[in-house]
Amino acid sequence: MPILFNLHFQHSGFLIAVAIGICLTAGWSVALLAVDLGDAFEGERTGWRGCALALAAGLGVWTTHFIAILAYRPDLLLRYDAWMTVLSAIVGVVAVGLPMVAVTRARTRRARCIAAAAAGAGIWCMHAVGITGMLDCAHFFSWPTNIAGIVLGTVVMVSWQRNERWSRSRPAGALLFAMAVCATHFVSLAGDVVVASIDEGRTGIMSQGLFAACIALAVSATCLGSLLTFTRVKAAREHEARALRAVLESMTDGLVFIDNGGRLRHFNMRFLDLFDTPAEAIESGLTIDDFLDAIARYRAWTAEKRAVVGGAMKQWIDADTGFDRECEMEDGRTYHMQCRPVVGQGIVLTFTDISAERTALSNLKHLAYHDSLTGLGNRRALREQKEVRIELGFPFSLLLIDLDEFKRINDAFGHGVGDKLLVHIATELTALLPAGSVIARMGGDEIALLSCEIGDAATALADAIVVRLSAPVVIEGRRLLPSCSIGIAGFAGDLSPEDLMKRADMALYEAKRLGRRRAQPYVPGLAERLAERQQIVDDLHEAVHTADFVLAFQPVVQLSSGITTGYEALIRWNHPTKGWIPPAIFIPIAEDCGLIEEIGRWVIMDACRQLSGWSSHLNVAINVSAAQLKSNALEHHLTQAIFVHGVAAERIEIEITETALIDDADRTAATIDRIRRIGVKVALDDFGTGQSSLSHLRDFQFDRIKIDRSFVVRAGYDPRSMAVLRGIVGVGKELGVLTHAEGVETRDQLDLLRMIGCDAVQGYLVGRPVVPGNDQIEHFERVLRNAASRRARRGTRDVEAGRRRFAA
Repeated sequence: MPILFNLHFQHSGFLIAVAIGICLTAGWSVALLAVDLGDAFEGERTGWRGCALALAAGLGVWTTHFIAILAYRPDLLLRYDAWMTVLSAIVGVVAVGLPMVAVTRARTRRARCIAAAAAGAGIWCMHAVGITGMLDCAHFFSWPTNIAGIVLGTVVMVSWQRNERWSRSRPAGALLFAMAVCATHFVSLAGDVVVASIDEGRTGIMSQGLFAACIALAVSATCLGSLLTFTRVKAAREHEARALRAVLESMTDGLVFIDNGGRLRHFNMRFLDLFDTPAEAIESGLTIDDFLDAIARYRAWTAEKRAVVGGAMKQWIDADTGFDRECEMEDGRTYHMQCRPVVGQGIVLTFTDISAERTALSNLKHLAYHDSLTGLGNRRALREQKEVRIELGFPFSLLLIDLDEFKRINDAFGHGVGDKLLVHIATELTALLPAGSVIARMGGDEIALLSCEIGDAATALADAIVVRLSAPVVIEGRRLLPSCSIGIAGFAGDLSPEDLMKRADMALYEAKRLGRRRAQPYVPGLAERLAERQQIVDDLHEAVHTADFVLAFQPVVQLSSGITTGYEALIRWNHPTKGWIPPAIFIPIAEDCGLIEEIGRWVIMDACRQLSGWSSHLNVAINVSAAQLKSNALEHHLTQAIFVHGVAAERIEIEITETALIDDADRTAATIDRIRRIGVKVALDDFGTGQSSLSHLRDFQFDRIKIDRSFVVRAGYDPRSMAVLRGIVGVGKELGVLTHAEGVETRDQLDLLRMIGCDAVQGYLVGRPVVPGNDQIEHFERVLRNAASRRARRGTRDVEAGRRRFAA
């Protein structure tokens, strides 16, 4: 007799507990595998884990279903159709397991929810197929409860994946999966009706239902074994992950790894430090957008920059190519970024802070192109700027500026003052020059500048610089009076940078030759003159060694007696090809090229040699340059010549100009004093011209004052020159110093000088310079002595007439 059994009244609590326990076990396996697969990066081999997840989910639902069915009336032994039972297992794996794998691979929340919903519906499908496989009974579905079971299971599964925290939590995943399975099964089964025969239900103890239960238990054991195996594998992977983390944290570069799916997989603390981001702000598994949003928030990126960086990073992943580049950060730091693709997996980005290196490189570059003292450009910067402007063909001018007497400032006040003067000059030039100009210190006290001004405008600019740099300046309490000379060369035609510099250098030399403190443009012919000068320099070196110099002697006559008292030694250069070259040409060149001291030594030695053969009453006057006077060798040269040729020191007289007295007056005074102590006389040459000062007569001890010929020539018709002439003679008498007039060429000039009381004369009237040879000096002496006797006899008659004529 058939009996009606309502399933919700016939369940065994013990077996229900077993079913729920097995379901939780399966749920824990599913949660572990799901989170692990969700964390796997794109391209990682996850096939076996996907299969394990599908089997754990499908068979877990299948096992829970059969244990729950066995919980109904344990006294009944139900039988199952073998093929339907296998089919129900396959349905569980396909309808539940595969959607769960899809959940782990989905990259959006919506996709995960859809896959979870499919898995929830798959639980009911497996349940329905399993119920259909029961034999020897009639089963009646309750569609309201079955629909409620489907909905409830699906909602639980979707809720699991909708909540971000639950989807990544293993305990929550296990619990929610078990809830979905149990809710679907028990709610659906609550309304179903099964009709079976008691007699049939009691036949045999080893029914197919018991056999199915054994299979279910075996499957559960298998799931548990898989879980234990997975736990060991997981522990090994975590160990590897810790090792990888240790390696990443030991790096000095910041690193991030982004997989092909656009998710952050690895990063290190150095990266967080470089981007000022706290550790809790990002974590593995974040999408590129979430990752960059966190970085942008702490780096205060603008929306535009965030969009640009995000778009670029996505392109890097798709391009799968590497590159290197430098990134300028908001705080001024510079990062070197490397992008390296990992084939089939993603890209690795490394960041190195190269700010210190870039700063050092910038400093080195600045030093390579700038002068360390003044901050101006250097020779290299000037050369490159010249080349650029010449290549472009723009008209411009090159100005070479040289400070006058800068060495004297260094010697007198020290290099510290000199350096500060250079800094002052650089500041003045920077303030004065128009825009577009380039200033460079060439070295020492030479400064060059490139200006867009050309022609007269460039000359006007140079004149303004001369005026500006000549203004007094106080440095360390010392009042300095700097000045400069400037050479100007304009770019024209096919001039090379070297030719342009040569022209400016030529113009600068010409400015110095003309007296300094001026600007001189380059003019045609300068090159030829400088080439000629250089030739003279080369020939002077040769002449010093081959003795091409000779001395001419011009007599000096005592007015009172008309007797020749001595001669002035005048150097002459008999050039092998150019003939006689006057001293006015080669002496300044010798001073510039440093040969004057050696030439002066030769003059002193040869003059003393000649003097040794003259009458004992004759003296020799030797001209000494300012360069010789500064040298300590002058005294030695005089002493050596006196000793070698055996002449009396008082028969030698050196002549110095007033220009030599101005430069380092104390040292000059000491030199003069030492020379006079050995017996050599000292004469002041060309008095009344240049920078004459009566203080020179007061501060220096002279034996003779030589009056410049300009006063002698003009005294006959210029009352002012006559007054100066009288004054010099009068001062000489008061000081007890001989007065000596140069350039006497007429009898009237001679009579005038005799009348005002001048002591000695020199000039063409009394004798021209001659080069001695074959007793010419002795012949000159006899001729002059006879002429002096005749003039002495006439002199007495003419004195009164001369006085009346020139009295004033």
